[in-house]
Amino acid sequence: MTFGNIALLLFAIQSDARRLIPCPGLVSSDANEVQDLIDIGPRAVGPTSCACNVAENYTVDPGFFRLNISSPALPCREGSYCPGNMTEPTFCCPGYVCSRDTTSMSPCEEGTYCPPQSVQKLNCPPLAVCEARTDTQDKWGTILFIFLFVIALWSLWYLYNIGSHQKEDIYLEMIREVEAEERARSAKRLEYERTRQMLLQKGSVGIQINSSTGKKRLLGDEKNGDKGSSITAGSISKSNFQIPDVSEANEDIKMNTISKKGTAEAKTKLDDDNDGSFSKQQQQEIKQQQPNFGLATPNSTTTSTTMENVVIPGKGKILPTKSEATFKNKVEQHLENINQAAEEAIKKELHFTIRFEDLEYRLPDGFTIMQGVSGEFKEGRLCAIMGPSGAGKTTLFNLITGKAKRTGGRVLLNEEEDELSNYKRLVGFVPQEDVMLRSATVTDVLNFSARRRLPSTMKEDEVNHLVAKYIYTLGIGHVADSIIGDERRRGISGGQRKRVNVGLELVSNPSVLFLDEPTTGLDASTALDLCRTLKFLCHTEQLTAAAVIHSPSQSTFEQFDDFCLLGRGGQLIYMGERERCLPYFQLLGFQKPPNQNPADFFLEVSMGRRESKKLVNFHWSGLFGLWKAHEKAKEADPELKEYYIKAMEEAIKKTNQDTLKRQMSTRAKLEEEKRKQQGEGALSNLCKSFGDISQRFFYVVSVEYYRYWISPDSGLLPEMYDWVKATSCYFNPSYDHPTREQPNFFYLLYLCFGRAFKQTYGVFDDFMGDLVLPVAVGLLVSASANGLAFVGRIEPEVCEVLSPAQQIGSCTQPVSDGYQAVGNFLLIASGFAGITMGSSTFGAERTIFYRQASTGLPVLPYFFAKVLADLPKAGLAGILTTVLFFVQFFTVGSAGNVFGLLIAIYFCFFAQGYFLSILLPYGAIPLIGVVWTLFWAIAFGGTVTSLSDRDSLDPFLQWLFQMSPFRWGNEAFYINEINFYADYLDVQDRLDFYGYNLDNFTIDIGAIMLIGLFYWGLTILALKMTGRDKMK
Repeated sequence: MTFGNIALLLFAIQSDARRLIPCPGLVSSDANEVQDLIDIGPRAVGPTSCACNVAENYTVDPGFFRLNISSPALPCREGSYCPGNMTEPTFCCPGYVCSRDTTSMSPCEEGTYCPPQSVQKLNCPPLAVCEARTDTQDKWGTILFIFLFVIALWSLWYLYNIGSHQKEDIYLEMIREVEAEERARSAKRLEYERTRQMLLQKGSVGIQINSSTGKKRLLGDEKNGDKGSSITAGSISKSNFQIPDVSEANEDIKMNTISKKGTAEAKTKLDDDNDGSFSKQQQQEIKQQQPNFGLATPNSTTTSTTMENVVIPGKGKILPTKSEATFKNKVEQHLENINQAAEEAIKKELHFTIRFEDLEYRLPDGFTIMQGVSGEFKEGRLCAIMGPSGAGKTTLFNLITGKAKRTGGRVLLNEEEDELSNYKRLVGFVPQEDVMLRSATVTDVLNFSARRRLPSTMKEDEVNHLVAKYIYTLGIGHVADSIIGDERRRGISGGQRKRVNVGLELVSNPSVLFLDEPTTGLDASTALDLCRTLKFLCHTEQLTAAAVIHSPSQSTFEQFDDFCLLGRGGQLIYMGERERCLPYFQLLGFQKPPNQNPADFFLEVSMGRRESKKLVNFHWSGLFGLWKAHEKAKEADPELKEYYIKAMEEAIKKTNQDTLKRQMSTRAKLEEEKRKQQGEGALSNLCKSFGDISQRFFYVVSVEYYRYWISPDSGLLPEMYDWVKATSCYFNPSYDHPTREQPNFFYLLYLCFGRAFKQTYGVFDDFMGDLVLPVAVGLLVSASANGLAFVGRIEPEVCEVLSPAQQIGSCTQPVSDGYQAVGNFLLIASGFAGITMGSSTFGAERTIFYRQASTGLPVLPYFFAKVLADLPKAGLAGILTTVLFFVQFFTVGSAGNVFGLLIAIYFCFFAQGYFLSILLPYGAIPLIGVVWTLFWAIAFGGTVTSLSDRDSLDPFLQWLFQMSPFRWGNEAFYINEINFYADYLDVQDRLDFYGYNLDNFTIDIGAIMLIGLFYWGLTILALKMTGRDKMK
């Protein structure tokens, strides 16, 4: 029942004894407006319309009211206005302040505002304008604040990006230095080669190394009787180390032979050997041959220079007039310098030649993925892996690296049985997809990968130089400061992104590199450049590399040193040097068409699409046995060619016999199966099939349960134990890894935080786009709170004259109390915004994290760095929502409390967004976030089921109430506002109705923060427990 209805009822009962008039104390303009409402009728008079109901036939003292002439005078409560002769109290008018004895009312001055029932004036808040006699605020200053706020954010972003560009300029300068060093080195190599050819033609001098004695012998002109002299060659550790020549040019990819550890001394020695005094003709030749890999192709005619036959020139041009002794000393000095440079160039932490024998992988249901695969990935060589779909190419990588548990076979590293997973930090794996942070620049992603994975003992300058080296080597120096790019923001090209994908592993200085389809999606020229770079790195860095490829061009295929061909069912067809593959298949009777790509030819053979002159009714499965026979014959007597050919002819004959037997056996089995189906009923077959399926199902479930939870190799429980144990070592200074010292927790936190901060705030458009939601929340909820004020219930004595039905409205509840509804709406909208904003922190880069975790990135520094970078954004969201919410909402409580509440809410729901984005698809989070937020707000927010009724629920439901941030947030918001009225109005009934306590604000905020920390913990566990197969 409205106040107008009550006034109408009382007016009708005793119309002869009372009348409505504008309350005394109103200024004339306000009194005229109230009189207009009275003239319309009692129904137009609202509870705060400033209309006083005065007695006409009796008097009442100020501060009291009498319902009728026979009733006693009753005191008016604070917040009411009783100037005298009042039959009932009226609420203190909006825009006016009443004395606590209710006898007087005065207008609010300019700069203050007075909501209904005010007993004190409220100062107008900053950025607002309050006119005289108003209960509202004009928040025009808020627009200015938002404008200045955006300007300040842009200024900070601009200053931050200036610093970022300065770092990128440092890298660009390093890349130019690397390019200059390489040009000097190329010039020196060209001069060496020219001088060597000249001396060989003239027969003047040479160097010969005796492999048995380790002595270097200088060979002079034999015609002059110089028999040479011997020099100790103790510094030469690899007599077959090849000096790269300048045989092939490539404009896109440069090379750099600086060692991975940073060879400043070797570089200095090499640079000191040449004074740069080349003739114009020599300089022109250097310029023409500069963009070069230094790799001789099988068809190359360039002479390869080795330590056995290298001839080193003197400084500048060699003059025949110099004495032979002086020239010999110069040759010796140059040779020593080159030996030291070579030693540095091939120096690494560990080299690996990986040999695997009889690898086997069976699923729990007995299905075989791979069996009997043996081979070798050699140090300093690049191997191509091909085969039809389902041949187990990627599975082979997983079995060798330990990502998948082998069911048979073994792996040997440098002829010793070991597991490559023990050297995880020295192994790089390039996935097929270009998984990297697309909003970062090329230098950013490479620098982060290098700093995170390189030994902590490396200095910053060495790391920067190494990154610059690989940027130059991969031919991406001209895009070093460009972003990677995605569908929304254009960045580098697909081929350049593929090179960056490879560079992410190379900058970690790996000893072993596996690549999964690195040429997929690239054009033939780009694929050739990439494979040529990989081959160069294998030869110069002594890198062991293997790549799964599909349909390479002939030129691309020729860049590989070795070749592994797998067949369906995961068995080996060929494993060895690439050049020897074609003769092997020719021996089996296969003939390659003259113009066909060898790679396509080998793949067609593996799929049984080529006929053989020697294999009758050829089937691709026969190739498995032939390869085993080949290996057996080769091991028996590798030097006797006749024995090998005879053994292979017998194997071919046996394969033909086996093929015929298999065909006959297959027909017999089909006929037998047909007879069984005809002889047995359908029900019997169905029962048998169901029994087989049930047995297989329970077996698979039990095995998978064991593997997932208990298995010592891959079970979750042992893995969690190891994780907790390893986590404690982050803070242990003595913790070290047997292969490479891991950067400590705080350094990783620093690296991850720097990247996360730039990722969050580096792109101004994206950053401002994230803040659209808080702005919308503030404006939307503010519009719904326009004119909101608390007006208490009608005096109990007035309600006594009403019937029970009429007492239901304003007699039992406040006339106006929208704080609980508006507060709940504010928290729901802010919670949804927090979940949406927080979900992008981890959900948008889960695949990136899985890749980095597989290379050793711990969960804890990654998580805390991302969260710390998000805290300013959550704070800004709270500021914007609070300021814009106050545009139409005029708080009578503490504005700081409202701001603190919204900060806690955003903190809590950011954490919930983290958690949901790990478990659920990232694209579905906005919709799921709405359902999630409404669930907690409606079911356990204390609105539908009040806290006073909570004790009657089950213990679990009571616990869910405690875990709902809305239960605490609604109480905090309500008591912050209602506490203003508790001093002079009776609000305890309202507090009891909701189950709130005026002293709980600090507890409420603390509970919300604790709930947020709880979801932090869940997110850490989710990061560790989900995607475990992708993090191996």
